[in-house]
Amino acid sequence: MGGVNKQELLRKIYDSSIGMNDYAHTLFKDEKFTITPVVTEINVIETSVSDLGYKDGALYSEIMDSALEKGFELCTLELAPHLRLQYTTQDDGPYLTVASNKTRNDETYPNGFYLRNNDDFLWLRGYRATSDWIWDSNSRFAFIAGGA
Repeated sequence: MGGVNKQELLRKIYDSSIGMNDYAHTLFKDEKFTITPVVTEINVIETSVSDLGYKDGALYSEIMDSALEKGFELCTLELAPHLRLQYTTQDDGPYLTVASNKTRNDETYPNGFYLRNNDDFLWLRGYRATSDWIWDSNSRFAFIAGGA
């Protein structure tokens, strides 16, 4: 992760034929979407809501609390596009939400990014979810592995 500015990162996404929705573009423009100037290796772990102990689903805050208790760390917004560029073998269908802090306390503003492969077309999408949204037990999340 890191080593390129936002414009260069967007160019890599476009050059790789990765789709983006309006929410993803909004997040890219957010002043809290910062870029790491130096290339940094990050270890990412993928887990499900069920794996975090919630067999009947959970609120985002509960999912984050459980992940942090397990030693996982939240991702920066910058990590999502880099992960999308590297994770080209994602199975068709399921979403992978990149766990991060919201940039604003506004439920009409995008929360963060998720990755998706839909009919062999890769997406980097922004999403919105209210604080009372129950995430399904099969929902997948990406975190930074502890100690990274």
